[in-house]
Order: sequence, then structure tokens, then C-alpha cells
Amino acid sequence: MKILVTGAAGFIGNACFNFFSKKNETVGVDHINNGAKNIITDPVLSLISKKFDVIINCAGSSNIQNSFTKTDNDHKLNVILVQELLDHIRTFSPHTKLINLSSAAVYGNPKKLPIDENCETEPLSPYGYHKLKSEQLLAGYHQLYNLNTLSIRIFSAYGPGLKRQFFYDLYKKFNSGKDQIELIGTGNESRDFIFIYDIVEAIDTLIHKAAFNGEVYNLGSERESFILPTAKLFANICNYKGDIKFTQKQLDGYPLNWKADIGKIKALGFLPKTELEEGLRSYFNWIKEN
Repeated sequence: MKILVTGAAGFIGNACFNFFSKKNETVGVDHINNGAKNIITDPVLSLISKKFDVIINCAGSSNIQNSFTKTDNDHKLNVILVQELLDHIRTFSPHTKLINLSSAAVYGNPKKLPIDENCETEPLSPYGYHKLKSEQLLAGYHQLYNLNTLSIRIFSAYGPGLKRQFFYDLYKKFNSGKDQIELIGTGNESRDFIFIYDIVEAIDTLIHKAAFNGEVYNLGSERESFILPTAKLFANICNYKGDIKFTQKQLDGYPLNWKADIGKIKALGFLPKTELEEGLRSYFNWIKEN
């Protein structure tokens, strides 16, 4: 197969590029190359005429807080870019399969757990609304133009290659030399953490087995991990002996509790393999080396 990975210098994009490069003719493109090997900076739309079998769109913004203050930019990266991709595929390569990385942020605070793909979508941030709009574009272009599209609602991704977000910030706090650290929230919040290598395996499963009819798929671990015990688990892995306190305040845009129902992608043969402690130990070792 010929595969194009957009946003290939980013966390998930680079993992996809490295994974699919081993077995396929794979091109990785990003507007900025942050030292990633073999990633080109050509304009992505100019590459579509080369008729790739699959395009994995990992480009876009994934910063919830910034989406409140830089809403236009978030809309441009998460909606306009997706529509431009779809228009160019329709014109130059209508048989290409397009996989769009969406987010569980489209759900907001669900009324029940676990969350399946039929749950109401009530985003809490501009980022969540923009991801939902990108999904609607993919579904619409399939319905109107018969393009091969699907979206993946990824829950809380982590693992080697990620230099921000919860666990990376925790690592920095643990190494601050302080006897006590403070985290936002109450500690009773929960997330469904999905390891990066499981994410790329899931994408591979979808490429080969999904119908590409504009549908959405949840991607999580099906495990609800509460923040306080998870932080303590990572503290033990990082050998941090201090106290962990919480502000008791919430940030705008972030949900309280998440647990994914991934029955839809499991029916295609995918199963997440990485237990949280195993994944965190792998991530800890990567951070130390990098």
C-alpha cells in the first residue's frame, strides 16, 4: 500500500509513520519537522494527486485550553484543513481511504459509562466542537460523493513520543525536588488511557477491515482509571516519595469521567494489549532517555 501520514512529526502521527513505514511505501508530511527522521515539509494538498491508498490525518491542534483563546486557529487546523483534504481527495484521488483522528472530547461529560458511539455528543470546548465538525464532514463526503472515510474518537493517548499532557507534566513535577506537588481537580476524575502502540495497531486493523462508510469508532482501553490512584502508580514508577495534593478546581473544557465502549472496533478483531502499569513503565523509560 501507499500511505500518507499528515502531522507525521507529532505524537500519534510519528508513531503511525514509523509503524507503517516498516511494511508499506509511506510518506510522512508535517508543516514543521521537529527533528523527526524522513518527514517532509511539502504542502500536504500537493501530495494527494500521487494517489495514496490510505491517508491517515494526524494533523491539527490538540490543545483544549488554547482552543478557547485561539479559536479561529483551532477551527482552521481541525475543520478547514479536513475539508481541504476531502476536496482534494474527491478531485484527484477518489478511491483513497481517509482516516481522520477525532477525539473523545466530542462527548463532553457523558450521562452514562461506558461511552459508546451512539452516546450524545455535547462538547465542552471549541476543540471538541471542531472535532465533531470534522467527523460530520467525513460522513457527509461519504454520503454525497461516496468517498472512503472514517473517524476515530481517541480517548486519553499516552506513551513514548509524548512531551506534554498529564503524565509528562507529572514526571516534571516529580523531578522538581519538592516534597509536595499540586494537581488540578479533585483526584476523583477518571480517564480511559490508551497506549500509543495500541493506537497504531487499531489504525492498522481499521485500514484492513473497516467499511469506510463515514462511520466513527471509539478507541480506548475499556478501563476507567481514576486520577489519584493513577498518579500514585506513576509516582511509584518514578520513585517519587512526596505527597500529591489537588486544587479542588476544574479547568474549563475537561470532562469529569471517561470510560470507552470499544465493542465496535473489537468486532473487527482489535484488542488493546497494554496494561496501564506496563505502558507507564515504558513511557517512564522513554522520558528518561529523551
